[in-house]
Amino acid sequence: MSKYFNKKSVFLFFLMLFLELLMIFALGHKNGFENIFFRGDGRDYQNLANNLIYHHTLAITAQPPYLPTSFRPPFYPYWLSLIYLIFHSFIPAIFIGATVFAFSAPLVYLIGKEIFSEKTAFIAAAISAIEPWALYQAGFIAAEQIFMPIFLLSIYFFCLYLKNHKTRHLYLSAVFLAFSALIRPISLYFIAILIFLAFVFELKKSFWRSIKISGLAFLIFFLILSPWLARNKIILKTWQFSSASGLSLFNDYFELEKYLGRFDAKNDLYEYARKITGAKTDDKAITTVENSKKLSDFAIKGIADNPYAFFIMHFLKNTPLFLIGNSYGNIMLDLGLPYRIIKVFLFIFWPAIVLLAVFGIYYRFKNDEYALSWFLIFWILYFTFLTASARDVSRYKLAINAPLFMLAVYGFIKIKNFF
Repeated sequence: MSKYFNKKSVFLFFLMLFLELLMIFALGHKNGFENIFFRGDGRDYQNLANNLIYHHTLAITAQPPYLPTSFRPPFYPYWLSLIYLIFHSFIPAIFIGATVFAFSAPLVYLIGKEIFSEKTAFIAAAISAIEPWALYQAGFIAAEQIFMPIFLLSIYFFCLYLKNHKTRHLYLSAVFLAFSALIRPISLYFIAILIFLAFVFELKKSFWRSIKISGLAFLIFFLILSPWLARNKIILKTWQFSSASGLSLFNDYFELEKYLGRFDAKNDLYEYARKITGAKTDDKAITTVENSKKLSDFAIKGIADNPYAFFIMHFLKNTPLFLIGNSYGNIMLDLGLPYRIIKVFLFIFWPAIVLLAVFGIYYRFKNDEYALSWFLIFWILYFTFLTASARDVSRYKLAINAPLFMLAVYGFIKIKNFF
């Protein structure tokens, strides 16, 4: 157990938790816990938890009829329901969730040790522990609270598999990845990366072993998801994993229309969604299975009509902005701090991290370190591809903070040693 709970990992956990609590109390004192930590997605999750407790259905609306939904996967609403049943309040979920979130830092350290030196791993994990947006997001009633450590645990076991060749680590990775998808559906297709790399990794032993090992990992992943999929098919008459997929595609199309100059700042995503679906409320426009399909079909057609423009927008414009962008101004605004004083530092932080990460990738391949290096690259590309056009840049970038920080620290050390 000392491998996992050594002094450095314990220090990183308490460092991140301490800073999270400072952020939570500062925001709560200035603006009130309810006003800050339950806004945005928090209201949806609060409705889901209340409806599970009082109406025994996973419904997202605050008023009747409480129609079942698949807009949010089930794990986090059940988590909130359990906390409410114990404490008769959602406020403890702010602090319990932040405590779970704080495990992200030691997990980054453990992952880093399997790929880089301990020094690189520790510095990268320390940056993860103090990164402002992670601290800011920790207390919000949103799925990231428990998504990040569970997803990182999946990553850790997969790195162990690539390094130690023990298939049980691959199967554990598939287990935790499935649970992470039941928290946030964005990780659903990440299984393709694990299966592909496992197949290639095992191919040097035999083709049939590759088929068996990668196929069994996928089966484990699917079996954990199957109750949710079966529920959606029986109750909602669809195999669709989450109706949020329709809104995600529709947002990409909406951003394309703005890029083409057809929409401007006055156009509202949800208002346009209501127009397309014929729904009277935002909830019905974006959360029902039927309207999710309408939005996704409409979006796919619109993107297919302008594939070149979408490619330019998504990959050449939004991807760089996604990687170097931040939402630190929101933190300053909520805390009432003078943003201009530290604006320069906050502006250059992510461009510097990304540039150093590029050097880190270069030196990794220069030293013939391929398997785990490709995994880091696929990890970054996967989430960047899916979320480059998203509106909440910093929130979605949380999923790739770890590989960017590890590669950046590695690149910095290599450059420093060179000079």
